Amino acid sequence: MAVVSLSQPDADDLDFDAIRITGELETANHLLDDHEALMRFHDEKGYVFLRNVLDPASVEEARAAMFEIMERHGVVAPGASEPVWTGTPFPGGMEESEEFAGISRRIIEHPGNLELMARILGEPAAMVPIVQYRIYPPNGPVTGVHQDGFFSPGIVNFKPMWMPLVDIDRSMGGLMVAVGQNKRGYFHNLAKAPRCPIPEGVIEPGSWATADYHPGDVLVIHGATPHASRPNLSDRVRVSIDTRIQSAGNPRVLLGTVTGWASDRIDVETHDGPRSFRVDDDTFIRILHPGTRIPTGDFAETVQKDMKLAIVFDGDHAETLRKASEN
Repeated sequence: MAVVSLSQPDADDLDFDAIRITGELETANHLLDDHEALMRFHDEKGYVFLRNVLDPASVEEARAAMFEIMERHGVVAPGASEPVWTGTPFPGGMEESEEFAGISRRIIEHPGNLELMARILGEPAAMVPIVQYRIYPPNGPVTGVHQDGFFSPGIVNFKPMWMPLVDIDRSMGGLMVAVGQNKRGYFHNLAKAPRCPIPEGVIEPGSWATADYHPGDVLVIHGATPHASRPNLSDRVRVSIDTRIQSAGNPRVLLGTVTGWASDRIDVETHDGPRSFRVDDDTFIRILHPGTRIPTGDFAETVQKDMKLAIVFDGDHAETLRKASEN
């Protein structure tokens, strides 16, 4: 599947600091028992915001696990019940660290939460092996404006979702969403590969919305919706999980360990045995860094034996190859 987007070599990149939020996200809890209406909301607005829907015990378990990791790194005080920052920075590049392994899977696969995921997806759901764990102290990094579907072409019936694990008010940042902009396609600038930043002036400036978030909330993001995290200007650490769900009956993403390859092929060992997939110029390859596509011609020299990859596939074709996370 070729990725269709913009090509504007002379365009300025979107000025993140100039974005102004003018709207409030609407909740959609009242639509959970009407999947068609829920998906109409999702397709029209570009998101589904659900308040206090996750099993409380599962949220508390995930929160405690994240706090244990923060304590280990000195980011919060020992025994802290609130995410008050100690002043110690959290190491960069940790969003997909093995240190977090299992936290997201336990919360998603809690029986009550699996029932919720099925209501969101319209069928039994399974996790996608792509998870980011966010521990962001004050004045730390922000996630720039992007559209998830651009970086993962080929996934059918999947839903990216964001789960806050602490109270996140406006001073702490949280996600902002460009409401309704999903209906206009992808904005990433192919002329500025490999980063492909979104250009200035293509997203409607009055479309940005956010909310105050709380543990137990779920924000589902349409794959074509521009969104970003906002700066944390508080004295607290922002803690959340980004994950994705897909059809359990017809999954299009699998986890594989590389066993062999050629310039036009990759062989992997999966939970169900060995598989081989074709690789070509339509394959979106980001096996080194989640946000950077590498040219097809560099694939054979870059891939390594025993690499763990998330593979988006259609038949025997690899639509996307991505470094897998320990979910």
